[in-house]
Formats: sequence, structure tokens, C-alpha cells
Amino acid sequence: MKALTSILLAVVFALGATLHSAAHNVSGRVTCDGKGVAGVAVSDGFEVVLTDTDGRYALTSEKKNGYVFYTLPGGYEPLLQDGFMPQFWAKLDSPEADVAEVHDFVLRRVDNDRHIMIFGADTHLARRNSDRALFKNGLLARLKNEAEQAGDVPVYSMILGDLTWDVFWTQNDYDLDNFVTDMKSWSYPVPLWPVIGNHDHDPSVPASANTDFEAAAAWRDIVCPNYYSFNLGKIHYVVLDDIKYLNEAEPGENYPDGVVGSRNYRGVVSNEQISWLRKDLALVDNNTPIVLCLHIPAWGMSNNFGYYARLDNTHTLCSILNNYSTVHIVSGHTHANYSARPYSYPNIVEHNLAAASGTLWQSASLSGHNVCHDGSPAGYSRWDADGKKLKWSFNTADKGTEQMRIYDMNTVRSFYRNSNAMHAIINADPSRVDYSDIDENTVLVNVFAYDTDWRVSICEGDSVLECHRVCTEDPFHTITCDVPRWNATGYYSSTYASSRSTHLFQAAATTSTLPITARAIDGFGEIHLMRIERPLTFSASLEIYETALAIGDVNADSEVNIADVNALITIVLTGHSHGCPPILADYNADGEVNIADINRIIETILNS
Repeated sequence: MKALTSILLAVVFALGATLHSAAHNVSGRVTCDGKGVAGVAVSDGFEVVLTDTDGRYALTSEKKNGYVFYTLPGGYEPLLQDGFMPQFWAKLDSPEADVAEVHDFVLRRVDNDRHIMIFGADTHLARRNSDRALFKNGLLARLKNEAEQAGDVPVYSMILGDLTWDVFWTQNDYDLDNFVTDMKSWSYPVPLWPVIGNHDHDPSVPASANTDFEAAAAWRDIVCPNYYSFNLGKIHYVVLDDIKYLNEAEPGENYPDGVVGSRNYRGVVSNEQISWLRKDLALVDNNTPIVLCLHIPAWGMSNNFGYYARLDNTHTLCSILNNYSTVHIVSGHTHANYSARPYSYPNIVEHNLAAASGTLWQSASLSGHNVCHDGSPAGYSRWDADGKKLKWSFNTADKGTEQMRIYDMNTVRSFYRNSNAMHAIINADPSRVDYSDIDENTVLVNVFAYDTDWRVSICEGDSVLECHRVCTEDPFHTITCDVPRWNATGYYSSTYASSRSTHLFQAAATTSTLPITARAIDGFGEIHLMRIERPLTFSASLEIYETALAIGDVNADSEVNIADVNALITIVLTGHSHGCPPILADYNADGEVNIADINRIIETILNS
């Protein structure tokens, strides 16, 4: 039924595009290699029409948004401005509805059924805390590396809002135009599809009934439409603006230059966007994977790992998506990693992404470690699309693919007991977690991108420990951000403080000296291993004492070779662990150590 409806709508839109009347005030042609491209959706954010067989479109627009854009069809790319800004849209020439105008678009044919999408979030560039240099050496450098390593596979990117920081538009002379100029001068390496964030709104617009629209004018003028869609290969991407910017002034409050209000907002998708979204999705088959990109997440996670609606109309939004077999929501805003699988919408998974700026570049400038308040390293999410199949993984902005961090809580406890800064921080905020009284020999593991389809195991020596998921604070963020910030300023701010993390796992070890090995198996069966020796010094240099292990590294010497085959054969034949953690020897992670694991290691060595 849905397919028939889509066909009927396509016919109606195509007919509408070929009709010529005085009412059609925005028209043009979409071409590739000089030939018209049929069936391309074109919109002003309200009306949606399809190009005819010659690639021509015509629509009747009230010109409220001041732009016209097309939805990129799969198998094509748009032309790029300055080497990275997709030209899928055009500013209208006149705001007057009785003035007719023409806007043509040119496509480039590309095989992007296989492609890579890099999601970053919350760059917060503001010309402070060495943020621009840190961004260049972090996320931007990783993007360039991803593009170089991809070979013939096209690479694209998205930043999920808060490209800038509104309060510093005037104060530090850094606004959206400066952001675009920087990306151009730094040779941003791949096409960038951006999402508007609350900090990308103009704070000089006073509170009124029209504040939200007027405050987003700079975005629409400099960056792109604040909501739109595009296809890459067989994946349909949708970008929405889920911020209602209010900027209400508080009585008696003095604001910085260029700021006239509190910059407050609500999380909601406007009725205009909901109406447009219905029209956009009416042209998309139900079996097409939908990737919905937001700034504020649609779903939050509580301390008991339950999910709750964060937007005023989360349920309205999700009900529109309910008939699609696969829906991924990708969002930022929280500066934390978590995945939400709302029970009422089994087809929807939300991936909330840790910030590229970490804790607003604070920990990076204070300690040299760019860390988010949940303990996740600043990073990005890499998505590999192959037809309708999607695979994703979290990557750190500076180190690579490490997926976890292990804490010897004995030394963490000692630090909390003996640090004057920690005493002062906890006195300033008694709600903070105080690890000075944690049980002896406790082990804590932060699995940065944990999802409920992951499996986490912890071993002490060659014994598997019982572990459970806990919602508590990450000690590494405390020592790399909270403590040096207190030492530098003597001031405690909840804005930059550690918060409870939903991806920590705790276990009770039996000794204070045996090594700890942690294993996380993600939803795609990829195995991630980390090992520490104990006692492990707790400091801002903690990460240099961790060892990332490859699966099959039975003897934990950082290599997978014939020695590991021999060690595993001995384990299988004797039935004894010989000091090897079972999670290292169990190569295929089926819960048993047997001949199948030996065969897998041999296969790995031969193929390396």
C-alpha cells in the first residue's frame, strides 16, 4: 500500500512540475552531464515536487525560508563550494512571492552504494582554549586520514550541531562565517552535511514570537537550510532542526556584547518540519534505511538505564518513522556516548555521540586529554554503508579505535582520600561520587560506545569475574578536567564537571596485584580487548599504562603468532588455563576454548 501511495504521489508531483502557470514562482532544472535527471525531489521546506523526465521542476512558494533545495538521489553527488560545502540548495533572489525566479542544479554521478559517513558533534569553535588548533590536530586530522585510507569508497561527513558557540560570536569574533572560512583554509577533506545546534543561533535576536526563525537566519544564509534530506546510495538521510530558540532575558541580568537574552531554548521539531517530513518520507520506500540526524537527542537515558522522551514531540516524530523497517537517529548535544532503544519503537535506535570538543575543550587545554564528562574520549562515529547494510564504530579523535578504559579503584580510592583538590570539589558539590570509601579491589571499566547488544567480560588473572553495569562517575574525567580546573581557578562549575556515565562496568577482584583483562564484543561481533597490570597508578597519564590486545594474543605479548597457537594447543590439551585469561583464549567468543579457536588463530596468522 505504501509503495502504491508513493507512486501516486510521484505522479502527482511530476505532473505538478511540468505544469506552467503564473503561480509557479520558483522553477529550474536538475541535470547531470547536461541531461535532465528525473524524479528528484525539490522543496522550499514546505512544498515538495519532483522533476519531470527532462529534470525540470516548478513549485509555488511563499518564500518564507528564503531558499530552495533538492534531495540528492542515490548514485550522485552535488557540486561542492570551497571543496567541502554541498551545493544542494540556493538562496532565493527575492522575498516577494510575485517575483518568479529560476534556480538550476548540477549533479555528478558517483557510485556510492558503498560509502563511509563520519559523524562528529559539538565542535564549539570559539577562538578560545586553543580550540582551533586542537580541532585541526584532532577531528580534522582523523577525517583526512579516513579519506586517505578509504581508497575508492566515497567518504562524507556530518557535524551534529554546535559548530560554533553563540556567546562568543561577538565576544571572540568567531561566528558561523568564521567557521566556514576556517574549514576552507584548512582544506576540510570531505563533503560536510551540517546540523544546526542551539549554539548556532544568533544571540543578538531578542525574545519575540519570531525569535527562533530570525535567530536561525545566519545559519540559512551562511551554512545551508536548517532542515533537508539527501540520499547516499540506498540510505536516506534526514536532517532536522529540533531547537526552538527563545533567548528570553532574565530581569536584572547583564549580558555580554552581542547577547540580549539567556540563550534558552526548547527541544522540539516545529510543525512546519513535521509537515515537510511527512511529504519527504512519502517518497521513500518502507524498506529503505532511514538515518535521522538531530542536535538534541530524541531520547534520553535515566540513571537506571531507562529511556525517556527529550523533545516536546518525540513521540510524534517517532510515530512518523514507525512504518520503516530500519531507523537510526544520530544526535549530539549531551557531550556523552549512549544508545537508546525505545521500547515502543522497536525499529528505532538512537546513537547519541560524544563531543569532538570533549568538555568544551577544557580538559584538552588543562591536561592535554580531550575527554567528555562521561569519560568518553572526544571522538567520532564512523558508519560503513554497503547497500542497505550499516555498520558503525566509535573512534577517538586522537588515538584511534580503543573502546574502553580500565581503573584499578584501589589507587583511585587513594587519590580521592589524599587529594586536597578532590576534598574541595566534593565539599563544593556533595552530590559528586566520592570514591574514597569504595570497596577494596574494585575494578571499573568504561566501555565508551556500549550498547545493549554488546557483551562485556572482566578477568582477574585467569579467572572470570562477575561484572555488572553501573551508573556512576568516570574517574579519568575527574583527574583530567575537574582537578586541574580547580587547581587553576579554585572555582567549581557544574558546567564542566564529571557526570554519571551509563556505560561503566564494575567487578570485585580478589587481589590487589593480579592483572585485569577486559573484553567487549560489539553488536557486529568485533572483539575489543584491554589489559592493565596492578597496582595501576591513577594519574592523567593513565592511558599509557593500558595495553590494547588483539584477539588471539593468547600469551598477551602484543603479537598474534605461532607462539599463541602453541600456547592455545597446550591449554586445549591439558584443560588448564596456564595463566591465560579465558577471554583471550576464546578466540571466537563462543564461551568455550577448543579446536575451533586454534583454527581461527591459524587462519588469522595465514591471512595477515
